[in-house]
Amino acid sequence: MASRLNLNDQQQWTRRVWLMLAAVVLLTAVFGGYYYFDRYIHLDDQSPIDQSIIQMEEVVRQNPEDADARVGLAQTYLQNGRYPQALAQTQEVLSAYPEHHGALFVQGIAYAQAGETAAAIEPLAKLVVLRRQSPMAQTDNMLQTALYYLGKSYLEVGRTDYAIDAFTEALTINHTDADAMYLLGQAYSQNDQPDLALAQYQNAVRFVPDFIEAYQGMADSYTALSQPDHAIYAQGMVAYAQRDFETARGRLETAVAALPQFAPAFLGLGITYEQLGLLTDAENYLTHALALDPDNFLASHALGRVQHVLAGQE
Repeated sequence: MASRLNLNDQQQWTRRVWLMLAAVVLLTAVFGGYYYFDRYIHLDDQSPIDQSIIQMEEVVRQNPEDADARVGLAQTYLQNGRYPQALAQTQEVLSAYPEHHGALFVQGIAYAQAGETAAAIEPLAKLVVLRRQSPMAQTDNMLQTALYYLGKSYLEVGRTDYAIDAFTEALTINHTDADAMYLLGQAYSQNDQPDLALAQYQNAVRFVPDFIEAYQGMADSYTALSQPDHAIYAQGMVAYAQRDFETARGRLETAVAALPQFAPAFLGLGITYEQLGLLTDAENYLTHALALDPDNFLASHALGRVQHVLAGQE
């Protein structure tokens, strides 16, 4: 998402870290092979990524019946974009152990990352059914990630009702996943429910204030709901997120004039003035935003930031 779907860097990194953490249990048995490599195989000329793959491949060659070692290797392939190899390893495991959680997880995400979204649905849906049975399901990061990719896959094949259910369940586990909120908004939008879509876009930008696609989704939803002044606000925030502050200023000034009780427009104009270096104006608009919405954390934080700079200029 330059554009934000690629999904924002923090959320993408969180997912990547989870993919790495998910392998920890699977890799425990593999670490015993390190001594073999340390003493007998010299990998000094290889990159750390290549070394990791070579080590994992050798462990699988030494232990071809070890399902966890194969899933660990598949995990390593997945992390390095080698999707066919990851899928081959998971298929070997699932042929023997059809309900192996790690293999289903890696296979589903490998299909999704490779763009084979229809194929991703079966392993992810199966894993979701299995993981729901755990008493810890409401805090299960593997389940949440599987639901996210399952929803994304459903959305991409046009099964919006199923996507809505998957994203909604994912958000009961991780209430702050702005990417899931955005995609849930997309599902509602494709389902001709712009009011519900709008609510999800609004939730997403509370966690990611420069989420370009979410603001564009808001603009589209406001237009569908025949709220042109609010659409101008959202278009101003698209410009803000793109760092086109002069365009943002013009649109947001129009929005606050038309919507004198709409706190988000005053917040948007305040942070735009901050970026333009017009700190006194920024302070005024942020103060007004807080008067309209006293619990607005973003407005409070921005006002404190602006006032700190102003105090240093005195």
